[in-house]
Parts: sequence; structure tokens; C-alpha cells
Amino acid sequence: MIRRTFQILPRVGPGKERTLWKEGIHDWDDFRECTEIKGMNEDRKRDADILLSAADRMLSEQRWRELSPLLPRQEHWRLYRQARDEVAFLDIETDGLGHDSTITVVGVHGPRGTDVLVKGRDLNAENLQRSLQKASMLVTFNGSCFDVPILRNNFPDLDWEIPHFDLRFGCRRLGITGGLKRIETLMGLQRDASLADVDGFEAVRLWNRWERRGDRDALHLLMEYNRADTVNLADLADIIYPHLEELCRKV
Repeated sequence: MIRRTFQILPRVGPGKERTLWKEGIHDWDDFRECTEIKGMNEDRKRDADILLSAADRMLSEQRWRELSPLLPRQEHWRLYRQARDEVAFLDIETDGLGHDSTITVVGVHGPRGTDVLVKGRDLNAENLQRSLQKASMLVTFNGSCFDVPILRNNFPDLDWEIPHFDLRFGCRRLGITGGLKRIETLMGLQRDASLADVDGFEAVRLWNRWERRGDRDALHLLMEYNRADTVNLADLADIIYPHLEELCRKV
């Protein structure tokens, strides 16, 4: 799927990309095999061939962090299939719903298993870096608008320049809207009955019960809620990605 996009080329947006597909130029090989491209002069075509060849090498060598900056952020999802074994499914909890809120819990489900890091216990830059160190891609739900900006502010020394597949916007492309739990239900994904009534608002209340009263049951439930978020992100991404592929092929 990544080799089907031409938006890594300068001055090629979705419109020009669709034009290339309609002209029978479906992937990077097709492009390079053409002696000329309508609307491109000889110099621009040569430069494009060089860039596509470089991107092909990055892809074959799994150099995702070098390849992803060539893509618009909304097209990072195309790397998911190739990067799947090294994806970090990430979700955070905070003590409020604004961007100035304090991070209380960070969950990372990925190559190292599932880590749930808690403020005041084990949530620090070193442990978070360890949880993310083998990740080649982030998958979140609305993380590009919420989770990652807050993490950048709180952990500015960590490397956040990593391919990012935001499932909220992937779902929107498919005409699926709503919050994570609603979409999980639509996709047939389930959570433990004990988590049925927990949402973002309740997560804030659970943290307050732990921080102010030392309520261990509240903290345990919050951690399990976060863990379910990250694990279900993996299941949801595996469901959504093939539909995005199919949609793209229909264009």
C-alpha cells in the first residue's frame, strides 16, 4: 500500500495522485518505467525517480523513521502492514480533559508486551523510553490531537518523530465516527464487564479517588481501563487497515 502513494513527491497531492492512478500508473515501479509523466518536465521526472528509488530502499530496509517524513501525516497509516510487528499501541489518561492536564497513566502495548506506567510510581522518561524503544510506529485513537502533544510537553527529551497511525482519522475516512468505545462496539470488540461504565470522565474520577484517598481499587480499575484501551487499539487497527486498503484501491 505504501508503494501506491505518490504523495511523497514534491507538489503531488491527493488530486494529482488520483490522476496518476487513472492514467494506469499504480505504483512506484509504474512511475519509474514511464519515460514521461504528463505535467512533469524532464528534470522533475528525473528527481522524482531518484526520490522513489530512495524511498524503495528505505522501505526494503525497514527504515520507517526516514521514510515517514516524506509522507503527509494523514498517510502514515500506509506503513502499518509492514511495521505491524514493531507497533506501539499507546493511550494516556490525565487528571482532566484539557491539553494542560497532567498525565496520570500511560499505556503501551507493543513489542515488549503491555506496560501501564503510573504517575508517582513508575511513570518517568526512562521507563517510557524503554517501553517505546523497539517501536517503529505509534497507533493511537485521537493521539495526534491529544495524547502525543501532551506527551511531547511532558517528555520533551524523548523522540516523538515516529510514524503515527491515528485510528480516529482512519475510521473517519471510512465514514465511522464517535469515540473509541462506540467504534469498538460497532466492530464487535468487547471489554470486560467491569469496564463497561468506565470512560474518560470516569478515568479522571478514578484517579482523584486514588490520589486523594489512596483507593487502590480505583487505581486498579483505572489501570485495567487503560490496558484495555491499548490492547483493543491493536484489534481495531487490524480491522480498520484492510478497509482503508480496499478504499484506496477503489479510487
